[in-house]
Amino acid sequence: MNTEPEELTLYRQLAQVLAETLDLDQLAAQTASLVVDAVGASVCFVHLVDPELMRLELVGATPPFDSYRHQVWLGLGDGIAGWVAQTGQVAVVPDKWADHRYRYLPELQGELFRILISVPMIHASGNVVGVLNVHWQHEDVDLLHQQQVLTTVASFLAGAFEHTLLVAKLGAHERALEGFAQQLIEAQEAERRRLQLELHDGVLQQVHAAYYRLEAVKASPGLDEHEARDVCVASDLLKASTQAMRRLIQDTPRQALDEFGFAEAIETLANSYPDFAVVIEDRTDDTALALAPERALAVLRIMQEAINNAWKHSGVTTCELRLASIGGDLVVVVRDRGDGFDTTTHVGGFGLGGMRERARIIGGRLELFSTLGEGTLVRLLVPVAASAVQ
Repeated sequence: MNTEPEELTLYRQLAQVLAETLDLDQLAAQTASLVVDAVGASVCFVHLVDPELMRLELVGATPPFDSYRHQVWLGLGDGIAGWVAQTGQVAVVPDKWADHRYRYLPELQGELFRILISVPMIHASGNVVGVLNVHWQHEDVDLLHQQQVLTTVASFLAGAFEHTLLVAKLGAHERALEGFAQQLIEAQEAERRRLQLELHDGVLQQVHAAYYRLEAVKASPGLDEHEARDVCVASDLLKASTQAMRRLIQDTPRQALDEFGFAEAIETLANSYPDFAVVIEDRTDDTALALAPERALAVLRIMQEAINNAWKHSGVTTCELRLASIGGDLVVVVRDRGDGFDTTTHVGGFGLGGMRERARIIGGRLELFSTLGEGTLVRLLVPVAASAVQ
Protein backbone atom coordinates (compact mmCIF):
# COMPACT_ATOMS: atom_id res chain seq x y z
CA MET A 1 0.00 0.00 0.00
CA ASN A 2 1.35 3.43 -0.97
CA THR A 3 1.43 5.73 2.07
CA GLU A 4 3.37 8.50 0.32
CA PRO A 5 1.70 11.93 0.76
CA GLU A 6 -0.18 13.09 -2.33
CA GLU A 7 1.96 16.22 -2.63
CA LEU A 8 5.20 14.21 -2.55
CA THR A 9 3.80 11.86 -5.17
CA LEU A 10 2.92 14.87 -7.31
CA TYR A 11 6.39 16.38 -7.02
CA ARG A 12 8.04 13.06 -7.84
CA GLN A 13 5.82 12.54 -10.89
CA LEU A 14 6.40 16.08 -12.09
CA ALA A 15 10.16 15.60 -11.72
CA GLN A 16 9.90 12.47 -13.84
CA VAL A 17 7.94 14.35 -16.52
CA LEU A 18 10.54 17.13 -16.57
CA ALA A 19 13.32 14.60 -17.00
CA GLU A 20 11.56 12.91 -19.91
CA THR A 21 10.32 15.73 -22.14
CA LEU A 22 11.20 19.14 -23.48
CA ASP A 23 8.08 19.24 -25.64
CA LEU A 24 5.88 22.15 -24.56
CA ASP A 25 2.52 20.60 -25.37
CA GLN A 26 3.40 17.31 -23.69
CA LEU A 27 4.71 19.05 -20.58
CA ALA A 28 1.57 21.21 -20.29
CA ALA A 29 -0.79 18.26 -20.80
CA GLN A 30 0.93 16.05 -18.24
CA THR A 31 1.17 18.91 -15.75
CA ALA A 32 -2.58 19.56 -15.98
CA SER A 33 -3.38 15.87 -15.53
CA LEU A 34 -1.05 15.39 -12.56
CA VAL A 35 -2.31 18.53 -10.79
CA VAL A 36 -5.95 17.47 -11.12
CA ASP A 37 -5.20 14.01 -9.73
CA ALA A 38 -3.11 15.33 -6.83
CA VAL A 39 -5.50 18.01 -5.55
CA GLY A 40 -8.79 16.34 -6.45
CA ALA A 41 -9.76 19.12 -8.84
CA SER A 42 -12.21 18.97 -11.73
CA VAL A 43 -10.04 20.66 -14.34
CA CYS A 44 -6.69 22.41 -14.70
CA PHE A 45 -5.73 24.98 -17.32
CA VAL A 46 -2.11 25.84 -18.06
CA HIS A 47 -1.57 29.33 -19.47
CA LEU A 48 1.79 30.74 -20.57
CA VAL A 49 2.75 34.39 -20.89
CA ASP A 50 3.69 35.75 -24.31
CA PRO A 51 5.65 38.88 -23.31
CA GLU A 52 5.89 40.16 -26.88
CA LEU A 53 2.13 40.11 -27.49
CA MET A 54 1.33 40.93 -23.84
CA ARG A 55 -1.12 38.07 -23.43
CA LEU A 56 -1.70 34.62 -21.96
CA GLU A 57 -2.04 31.59 -24.19
CA LEU A 58 -3.77 28.38 -23.16
CA VAL A 59 -1.17 25.67 -23.85
CA GLY A 60 -2.55 22.76 -21.87
CA ALA A 61 -5.69 21.48 -20.12
CA THR A 62 -7.31 18.30 -18.95
CA PRO A 63 -9.81 16.73 -21.38
CA PRO A 64 -12.07 17.69 -22.99
CA PHE A 65 -10.68 21.22 -22.87
CA ASP A 66 -7.30 20.20 -24.26
CA SER A 67 -8.82 20.57 -27.72
CA TYR A 68 -8.75 24.35 -27.18
CA ARG A 69 -5.01 24.66 -26.52
CA HIS A 70 -3.36 27.38 -28.62
CA GLN A 71 -6.84 28.73 -29.38
CA VAL A 72 -7.67 30.70 -26.23
CA TRP A 73 -5.91 33.93 -25.25
CA LEU A 74 -6.29 36.46 -22.46
CA GLY A 75 -4.68 39.86 -22.27
CA LEU A 76 -2.46 40.59 -19.29
CA GLY A 77 -4.83 41.90 -16.63
CA ASP A 78 -7.82 40.34 -18.41
CA GLY A 79 -9.77 37.83 -16.31
CA ILE A 80 -8.54 36.24 -13.11
CA ALA A 81 -5.66 34.45 -14.86
CA GLY A 82 -4.67 37.69 -16.58
CA TRP A 83 -4.72 39.52 -13.24
CA VAL A 84 -2.50 36.83 -11.67
CA ALA A 85 -0.06 37.02 -14.61
CA GLN A 86 0.09 40.79 -14.35
CA THR A 87 0.47 41.05 -10.58
CA GLY A 88 2.31 37.82 -9.78
CA GLN A 89 -0.11 37.19 -6.91
CA VAL A 90 -2.19 34.12 -6.09
CA ALA A 91 -5.97 34.38 -6.51
CA VAL A 92 -8.10 32.14 -4.27
CA VAL A 93 -11.70 32.47 -5.44
CA PRO A 94 -14.43 30.57 -3.52
CA ASP A 95 -17.08 31.89 -5.94
CA LYS A 96 -15.73 33.18 -9.22
CA TRP A 97 -19.19 34.46 -10.23
CA ALA A 98 -18.93 36.96 -7.39
CA ASP A 99 -15.44 38.06 -8.39
CA HIS A 100 -15.33 41.17 -10.60
CA ARG A 101 -12.10 39.97 -12.24
CA TYR A 102 -13.70 36.83 -13.67
CA ARG A 103 -14.20 36.69 -17.42
CA TYR A 104 -16.52 34.06 -18.86
CA LEU A 105 -15.16 32.07 -21.82
CA PRO A 106 -17.92 29.89 -23.34
CA GLU A 107 -15.51 27.31 -24.79
CA LEU A 108 -14.07 26.60 -21.33
CA GLN A 109 -17.55 26.08 -19.80
CA GLY A 110 -16.94 28.15 -16.69
CA GLU A 111 -20.56 27.62 -15.59
CA LEU A 112 -19.57 24.08 -14.51
CA PHE A 113 -17.03 25.24 -11.93
CA ARG A 114 -17.45 27.73 -9.10
CA ILE A 115 -14.26 27.40 -7.02
CA LEU A 116 -10.97 28.53 -8.52
CA ILE A 117 -7.37 28.84 -7.40
CA SER A 118 -5.09 30.66 -9.83
CA VAL A 119 -1.36 30.65 -9.12
CA PRO A 120 1.51 32.30 -11.00
CA MET A 121 4.54 30.35 -12.20
CA ILE A 122 7.32 32.75 -11.24
CA HIS A 123 10.83 32.18 -12.57
CA ALA A 124 13.89 32.78 -10.36
CA SER A 125 14.43 35.99 -12.35
CA GLY A 126 11.09 37.28 -11.02
CA ASN A 127 9.30 37.00 -14.37
CA VAL A 128 5.87 35.39 -14.46
CA VAL A 129 6.18 32.53 -16.95
CA GLY A 130 2.58 31.42 -16.78
CA VAL A 131 -0.46 30.66 -14.67
CA LEU A 132 -2.08 27.48 -13.36
CA ASN A 133 -5.87 27.77 -13.14
CA VAL A 134 -7.40 24.95 -11.10
CA HIS A 135 -11.20 24.53 -10.78
CA TRP A 136 -13.47 22.42 -8.58
CA GLN A 137 -17.11 21.48 -9.00
CA HIS A 138 -17.58 20.21 -5.44
CA GLU A 139 -17.69 22.46 -2.37
CA ASP A 140 -15.52 20.62 0.17
CA VAL A 141 -12.17 22.08 -0.84
CA ASP A 142 -9.47 22.96 1.68
CA LEU A 143 -8.53 26.16 -0.11
CA LEU A 144 -5.62 27.07 2.19
CA HIS A 145 -3.98 23.66 1.83
CA GLN A 146 -4.53 23.45 -1.92
CA GLN A 147 -3.19 26.97 -2.34
CA GLN A 148 0.03 25.93 -0.60
CA VAL A 149 0.36 22.81 -2.75
CA LEU A 150 -0.32 24.64 -6.01
CA THR A 151 2.01 27.51 -5.14
CA THR A 152 4.83 25.03 -4.56
CA VAL A 153 3.98 23.20 -7.78
CA ALA A 154 3.92 26.46 -9.75
CA SER A 155 7.31 27.47 -8.37
CA PHE A 156 8.63 24.01 -9.21
CA LEU A 157 7.33 24.25 -12.79
CA ALA A 158 8.34 27.82 -13.62
CA GLY A 159 11.92 27.01 -14.55
CA ALA A 160 10.84 23.97 -16.55
CA PHE A 161 8.33 25.92 -18.62
CA GLU A 162 10.80 28.78 -19.10
CA HIS A 163 13.39 26.31 -20.39
CA THR A 164 10.87 24.52 -22.57
CA LEU A 165 9.72 27.83 -24.06
CA LEU A 166 13.32 28.72 -24.87
CA VAL A 167 13.83 25.33 -26.53
CA ALA A 168 10.64 25.81 -28.55
CA LYS A 169 11.70 29.33 -29.59
CA LEU A 170 15.16 28.07 -30.51
CA GLY A 171 13.60 25.34 -32.63
CA ALA A 172 11.38 27.87 -34.39
CA HIS A 173 14.38 30.14 -34.88
CA GLU A 174 16.42 27.30 -36.37
CA ARG A 175 13.58 26.35 -38.71
CA ALA A 176 13.33 29.96 -39.83
CA LEU A 177 17.08 30.05 -40.43
CA GLU A 178 16.87 26.80 -42.37
CA GLY A 179 14.20 28.34 -44.56
CA PHE A 180 16.34 31.44 -44.98
CA ALA A 181 19.36 29.30 -45.88
CA GLN A 182 17.33 27.45 -48.47
CA GLN A 183 16.11 30.75 -49.93
CA LEU A 184 19.69 32.02 -50.13
CA ILE A 185 20.84 28.88 -51.92
CA GLU A 186 17.89 29.04 -54.30
CA ALA A 187 18.63 32.71 -54.99
CA GLN A 188 22.27 31.91 -55.71
CA GLU A 189 21.25 29.14 -58.08
CA ALA A 190 18.71 31.37 -59.80
CA GLU A 191 21.41 33.98 -60.34
CA ARG A 192 23.72 31.29 -61.64
CA ARG A 193 21.09 30.12 -64.13
CA ARG A 194 20.48 33.72 -65.22
CA LEU A 195 24.19 34.20 -65.90
CA GLN A 196 24.35 30.88 -67.72
CA LEU A 197 21.50 31.97 -69.96
CA GLU A 198 23.15 35.32 -70.65
CA LEU A 199 26.40 33.56 -71.46
CA HIS A 200 24.64 31.20 -73.83
CA ASP A 201 22.53 33.79 -75.62
CA GLY A 202 25.00 36.66 -75.60
CA VAL A 203 28.68 36.36 -74.77
CA LEU A 204 29.15 32.80 -76.02
CA GLN A 205 27.65 33.60 -79.38
CA GLN A 206 29.86 36.67 -79.75
CA VAL A 207 33.02 34.83 -78.72
CA HIS A 208 32.10 31.97 -81.02
CA ALA A 209 31.61 34.41 -83.91
CA ALA A 210 34.94 36.10 -83.14
CA TYR A 211 36.66 32.71 -83.15
CA TYR A 212 35.37 31.87 -86.62
CA ARG A 213 36.35 35.33 -87.89
CA LEU A 214 39.89 34.76 -86.64
CA GLU A 215 39.92 31.30 -88.19
CA ALA A 216 38.98 32.92 -91.49
CA VAL A 217 41.74 35.53 -91.07
CA LYS A 218 44.23 32.80 -90.21
CA ALA A 219 43.40 31.00 -93.45
CA SER A 220 43.73 34.13 -95.56
CA PRO A 221 46.95 34.80 -97.51
CA GLY A 222 49.14 37.79 -96.90
CA LEU A 223 49.86 37.39 -93.15
CA ASP A 224 53.48 37.56 -92.13
CA GLU A 225 54.89 35.13 -89.59
CA HIS A 226 54.40 37.45 -86.61
CA GLU A 227 50.78 38.27 -87.55
CA ALA A 228 49.97 34.61 -88.19
CA ARG A 229 51.37 33.68 -84.77
CA ASP A 230 49.32 36.37 -83.00
CA VAL A 231 46.16 35.32 -84.82
CA CYS A 232 46.75 31.68 -83.84
CA VAL A 233 47.24 32.63 -80.17
CA ALA A 234 44.09 34.76 -80.16
CA SER A 235 42.13 32.00 -81.89
CA ASP A 236 43.30 29.42 -79.35
CA LEU A 237 42.34 31.73 -76.49
CA LEU A 238 38.87 32.23 -77.94
CA LYS A 239 38.48 28.50 -78.44
CA ALA A 240 39.48 27.83 -74.83
CA SER A 241 37.07 30.55 -73.63
CA THR A 242 34.27 28.99 -75.66
CA GLN A 243 34.94 25.58 -74.12
CA ALA A 244 35.08 27.05 -70.60
CA MET A 245 31.78 28.87 -71.07
CA ARG A 246 30.14 25.73 -72.43
CA ARG A 247 31.27 23.85 -69.34
CA LEU A 248 29.68 26.52 -67.13
CA ILE A 249 26.46 26.52 -69.13
CA GLN A 250 26.06 22.75 -69.25
CA ASP A 251 26.51 22.39 -65.44
CA THR A 252 26.53 18.60 -65.66
CA PRO A 253 27.26 18.09 -61.89
CA ARG A 254 24.04 19.94 -61.02
CA GLN A 255 22.11 17.89 -63.59
CA ALA A 256 23.54 14.66 -62.13
CA LEU A 257 22.58 15.76 -58.62
CA ASP A 258 18.98 16.46 -59.67
CA GLU A 259 18.61 13.21 -61.61
CA PHE A 260 20.79 10.65 -59.82
CA GLY A 261 21.77 11.99 -56.40
CA PHE A 262 24.80 13.24 -54.51
CA ALA A 263 27.19 10.33 -55.11
CA GLU A 264 26.65 10.42 -58.88
CA ALA A 265 27.06 14.20 -58.89
CA ILE A 266 30.48 13.84 -57.23
CA GLU A 267 31.56 11.33 -59.88
CA THR A 268 30.30 13.61 -62.63
CA LEU A 269 32.16 16.57 -61.16
CA ALA A 270 35.39 14.59 -60.89
CA ASN A 271 35.13 13.43 -64.51
CA SER A 272 34.33 16.85 -65.96
CA TYR A 273 37.99 17.88 -66.37
CA PRO A 274 39.44 16.12 -69.44
CA ASP A 275 42.97 17.35 -68.78
CA PHE A 276 42.88 17.15 -64.99
CA ALA A 277 42.54 14.03 -62.83
CA VAL A 278 40.45 14.11 -59.65
CA VAL A 279 41.17 11.09 -57.47
CA ILE A 280 38.21 10.26 -55.20
CA GLU A 281 38.46 8.56 -51.82
CA ASP A 282 35.01 8.03 -50.32
CA ARG A 283 34.70 6.85 -46.71
CA THR A 284 31.21 8.14 -46.06
CA ASP A 285 28.29 6.11 -44.78
CA ASP A 286 24.70 6.32 -46.02
CA THR A 287 23.72 8.67 -43.20
CA ALA A 288 26.34 11.24 -44.12
CA LEU A 289 25.14 11.39 -47.71
CA ALA A 290 21.48 11.78 -46.71
CA LEU A 291 21.69 15.55 -47.09
CA ALA A 292 18.70 17.69 -47.98
CA PRO A 293 18.86 18.63 -51.69
CA GLU A 294 19.70 22.29 -51.14
CA ARG A 295 22.49 21.40 -48.70
CA ALA A 296 23.89 18.74 -51.04
CA LEU A 297 23.91 21.37 -53.79
CA ALA A 298 25.81 23.83 -51.58
CA VAL A 299 28.41 21.16 -50.76
CA LEU A 300 28.71 20.30 -54.44
CA ARG A 301 29.28 23.94 -55.36
CA ILE A 302 32.01 24.29 -52.73
CA MET A 303 33.75 21.15 -54.03
CA GLN A 304 33.39 22.44 -57.58
CA GLU A 305 35.00 25.77 -56.71
CA ALA A 306 37.85 24.10 -54.81
CA ILE A 307 38.58 21.71 -57.70
CA ASN A 308 38.36 24.57 -60.21
CA ASN A 309 40.95 26.45 -58.18
CA ALA A 310 43.26 23.43 -58.16
CA TRP A 311 42.74 22.97 -61.90
CA LYS A 312 43.44 26.60 -62.74
CA HIS A 313 46.08 27.62 -60.20
CA SER A 314 47.93 24.62 -58.76
CA GLY A 315 50.27 23.99 -61.70
CA VAL A 316 49.74 20.22 -61.47
CA THR A 317 47.45 17.84 -63.36
CA THR A 318 45.79 16.06 -60.46
CA CYS A 319 44.13 16.64 -57.10
CA GLU A 320 42.57 14.50 -54.38
CA LEU A 321 38.92 14.60 -53.31
CA ARG A 322 38.30 12.84 -50.02
CA LEU A 323 34.96 12.41 -48.28
CA ALA A 324 34.42 10.89 -44.85
CA SER A 325 31.82 10.52 -42.12
CA ILE A 326 33.31 11.68 -38.83
CA GLY A 327 30.95 11.86 -35.89
CA GLY A 328 27.92 13.78 -37.06
CA ASP A 329 29.83 15.61 -39.79
CA LEU A 330 30.37 15.11 -43.48
CA VAL A 331 34.02 16.04 -44.06
CA VAL A 332 35.16 16.95 -47.56
CA VAL A 333 38.82 17.57 -48.42
CA VAL A 334 40.15 18.84 -51.73
CA ARG A 335 43.94 18.74 -51.89
CA ASP A 336 46.50 19.46 -54.57
CA ARG A 337 50.26 19.12 -54.25
CA GLY A 338 51.07 22.01 -56.52
CA ASP A 339 52.36 25.54 -56.31
CA GLY A 340 50.42 26.67 -53.25
CA PHE A 341 50.15 30.32 -52.27
CA ASP A 342 50.57 32.75 -49.41
CA THR A 343 47.24 32.73 -47.54
CA THR A 344 48.00 36.11 -45.95
CA THR A 345 47.91 37.84 -49.34
CA HIS A 346 45.06 35.85 -50.93
CA VAL A 347 42.44 35.94 -48.14
CA GLY A 348 39.63 36.98 -50.48
CA GLY A 349 41.02 35.42 -53.65
CA PHE A 350 40.19 32.23 -55.56
CA GLY A 351 36.47 32.55 -54.73
CA LEU A 352 37.17 31.71 -51.08
CA GLY A 353 34.68 34.28 -49.79
CA GLY A 354 31.85 32.66 -51.71
CA MET A 355 32.89 29.20 -50.56
CA ARG A 356 32.97 30.28 -46.93
CA GLU A 357 29.57 31.96 -47.26
CA ARG A 358 28.01 28.82 -48.76
CA ALA A 359 29.48 26.77 -45.92
CA ARG A 360 28.16 29.20 -43.32
CA ILE A 361 24.67 29.17 -44.85
CA ILE A 362 24.36 25.41 -44.34
CA GLY A 363 25.85 25.48 -40.84
CA GLY A 364 29.25 24.22 -41.97
CA ARG A 365 32.82 25.45 -41.68
CA LEU A 366 35.45 25.90 -44.37
CA GLU A 367 39.16 25.72 -43.61
CA LEU A 368 42.04 26.56 -45.94
CA PHE A 369 45.69 25.55 -45.68
CA SER A 370 48.32 26.41 -48.27
CA THR A 371 52.10 26.74 -48.42
CA LEU A 372 54.16 28.00 -51.32
CA GLY A 373 55.62 25.05 -53.18
CA GLU A 374 53.70 22.45 -51.16
CA GLY A 375 50.14 22.77 -52.44
CA THR A 376 46.74 23.65 -51.05
CA LEU A 377 44.18 21.87 -48.89
CA VAL A 378 40.54 22.93 -48.55
CA ARG A 379 38.50 21.21 -45.84
CA LEU A 380 34.73 21.49 -45.41
CA LEU A 381 32.90 20.23 -42.33
CA VAL A 382 29.10 20.03 -42.58
CA PRO A 383 26.84 18.73 -39.78
CA VAL A 384 24.60 16.20 -41.50
CA ALA A 385 21.58 16.89 -39.26
CA ALA A 386 21.74 20.69 -39.10
CA SER A 387 21.55 23.52 -41.56
CA ALA A 388 21.28 26.76 -39.69
CA VAL A 389 23.02 29.99 -40.48
CA GLN A 390 25.59 30.67 -37.78
